[in-house]
Amino acid sequence: MTKQSTKKDVYQELTDRIIAKLEAGVKPWQPTWSRYGLARNASTGHIYTGINAFILNLFSEHPIPYYMSFKQAKAMGGKIRKGAKAERVYFYTSYHKDADGKRINEQQAEALHGTGEETQKIQFLKFYYVFNIADVEEVEIDLPQITLTQHEQIEVCEQIIGNYPNAPEYIFEDADRAFYAPDIDKLNMPKLEQFKTPEAYYLTYFHELTHSTGHASRLNREGIVKPAKFKSERYSREELVAEIGAAFLAGHAGICGETELENSAAYLQGWLKLLQDDKKLIFKAAADAQKAVNYILGQ
Repeated sequence: MTKQSTKKDVYQELTDRIIAKLEAGVKPWQPTWSRYGLARNASTGHIYTGINAFILNLFSEHPIPYYMSFKQAKAMGGKIRKGAKAERVYFYTSYHKDADGKRINEQQAEALHGTGEETQKIQFLKFYYVFNIADVEEVEIDLPQITLTQHEQIEVCEQIIGNYPNAPEYIFEDADRAFYAPDIDKLNMPKLEQFKTPEAYYLTYFHELTHSTGHASRLNREGIVKPAKFKSERYSREELVAEIGAAFLAGHAGICGETELENSAAYLQGWLKLLQDDKKLIFKAAADAQKAVNYILGQ
């Protein structure tokens, strides 16, 4: 694949797209997929993670989150539809410098380290373009059979909850609230029947599961181990991680729907301010959400 450097400020560019959604009163991380699962490369089968999962699962207008590059489509005898809009897939790469600022390769850096000399590792963001399969012509792409019933979807979600390693204690004592209490390491959920749909129930459950990964005995995330006031910066950051984590878990389970977390002006304005103040926040939040999901799934 052709890899392109980021001469533009890609952090700011993506953040601006998300801010535009929030200003319109829309949560960009609301799951939009159906039962096709997580975004993946239709050519290699690679499942996108982190910020790329966020963009390709949650920010795309296409119902089936399968993608490939121009070169991959061409190699399969296909072509890209005229006027198709590409999405970027981001990745970090790095290079090294010696004490004099001269660029060196990794082997040279390791050799210098072995002699006690200092080197510097510089990381930077790059990207390449992919197209949704809806815009790939003259290529036969195998799609999974959609055979899950509503009951089976629930069972898949229950398996995720039940197989969570080192899980908090699940309680059902407060019928009015869904919450995770880090001081006692307990997760409370209302009953399934109280939600409009099973999807809404499990998305809310996944939101609280993501919070619970921040406990000191798990990922020790600042937003959980350090108490934060409602609407504070740290509180809003943690809520953002939990929202994205719930969306990622929903993708694994193959469900979609609205969470019970109120899509209120208070939440949207809180996230809006954070994103305006920190153009790299969404990259960090997506990375933290991915770590939380990996922990829950035992990966």
